[in-house]
Amino acid sequence: MSRELSVGTHRHTRWSWLFAASGVALVLVGVSSARETYLGWKVNQEIHGLRAQVEALEGRRVHLADTLVRLQAPDAVDREARVRLGLQKPGEQVFVLRDATRAAPLDRPVLISSDEQQDESNTSKWFRYFFHPAL
Repeated sequence: MSRELSVGTHRHTRWSWLFAASGVALVLVGVSSARETYLGWKVNQEIHGLRAQVEALEGRRVHLADTLVRLQAPDAVDREARVRLGLQKPGEQVFVLRDATRAAPLDRPVLISSDEQQDESNTSKWFRYFFHPAL
């Protein structure tokens, strides 16, 4: 009878080891599968970000190509020199027109000696600049 008992216990031990090994293998496969799914999702997110970056760069390239075509026009360099740099052609006179609502003309120039400039605060200099109080 002891022999039958030891044979049954031996079978029970073998099945429990097999069940435990199967459980460990299932957990390892599950973890590996979850990891690969996460890595795939992460790669897809990076691809999406890179595609958005490519679209932005393509838009910038088109804008720069349009600017290049515009600047290659014969009068473009002359226009840019006038507008951005304030240059003029030789013998040409330039008149600057002020809008009366935007900038009030000065009644008289405001002169400050170098001693007064050093002692005066920056705030009062700005106030005098905008409101032109008499000295």
